[in-house]
Amino acid sequence: MPLGAETPAVELDGVSFAYRGGPRVLEDVSLAVERGAFVGIAGPNGGGKTTLLRLALGLERPSEGAVRLHGAAPGARGAPGWGTCRSERSSRRRRR
Repeated sequence: MPLGAETPAVELDGVSFAYRGGPRVLEDVSLAVERGAFVGIAGPNGGGKTTLLRLALGLERPSEGAVRLHGAAPGARGAPGWGTCRSERSSRRRRR
């Protein structure tokens, strides 16, 4: 699927999630982030910020709803991937 300007870079549609045996951490979350946008996620401890990012990156699967990266499910064959890199500063801290 070609990346179009109308396709959000990250899209969560009616996403809910609970860790095994626990209460729901996220419930019916919908979010669209356009290509090139800068987004901040703020909230209290235990508010679901990290879980939201883990879902968006495909590290967790929602119990309900859909997650799409550039229009495709995270990890789907042929879907665009995400990469990370450590800054030189954080690499130096780990070596000490």
